[in-house]
Amino acid sequence: MGLTDYLKEASLVFTGEGRIDTQTLFGKAVAGVAAKAKAFNVPVVALAGAVDGDSKGFSRHGINAALSITPGPITLKESMANAEKLIADAAERALRLILIRLEK
Repeated sequence: MGLTDYLKEASLVFTGEGRIDTQTLFGKAVAGVAAKAKAFNVPVVALAGAVDGDSKGFSRHGINAALSITPGPITLKESMANAEKLIADAAERALRLILIRLEK
């Protein structure tokens, strides 16, 4: 199965990279995934170690939310050492926000 096959059945897409910024929109994998998801009207949450840029610009390219995985200032070394937990925690926070909306 390819990405398109999964997107036909998806309700939400999580994707990510080390840093999301304006360069993300010009050839990084996150932008490609977001563009394909947008074609299927599937919302995209992008998680990254750092987020720097215009959220409206991200949205125009199919990234509905771009969230940092770090809970505050930490070193790159700390972030990389704890990446699995940081990503899981950030994904959970994103889903909790979505559930708040769904509960109304």
